[in-house]
Amino acid sequence: MMMMKMTTMMMKVCLLLLCVCRVISARRLQLGSCTVNVHTHELRHHFLSIRQSVVAQDTQIGIRLMKSDILKDVQVSQSCCFLRHLLRFYVERVFGSTSASHMLQQRSTGVLANAFLSIKKDLRQCHDQMHCQCGEQSRLKMEAILASFDKLEPQAAAVKALGELGAVLEWLESFHTSRDASLEAMHG
Repeated sequence: MMMMKMTTMMMKVCLLLLCVCRVISARRLQLGSCTVNVHTHELRHHFLSIRQSVVAQDTQIGIRLMKSDILKDVQVSQSCCFLRHLLRFYVERVFGSTSASHMLQQRSTGVLANAFLSIKKDLRQCHDQMHCQCGEQSRLKMEAILASFDKLEPQAAAVKALGELGAVLEWLESFHTSRDASLEAMHG
């Protein structure tokens, strides 16, 4: 009986620590005038759990949706708007078109989709408060991504976009604020 109570108590402590770690792992991203908290580590974890499978399914080797100049050259003032469009693209066109065969891949894809919806909601609030500038550059960059995506068969396009999610996550991580960098240095 005593052993069972200790086990239950240990499980509760572990659950509490897990919840605390998830809260701590959120990163503050500064996208122009908009600040959002994003669990980039969790996004990367779920992407890496499906990456190998997705890359193996990608038969369109010579085609890139997220060309380096598209992500690299987004003006900081339009990063919020561009990210909002990019997340909508992934939620509406990519995650809904993928057919994962393994439960782990289905779960990870679902977690990514839900996380993107959550970030999109935060960005929508910024947009509603006029903190999210949308200009010609954001529209043109999204059109370029969509044009490449639409040239492929739907399943092949979804696989291609999932495989390139790593580039999107790297771009997103580049918006960490200096406050996060100091906290990381203090906590090692």
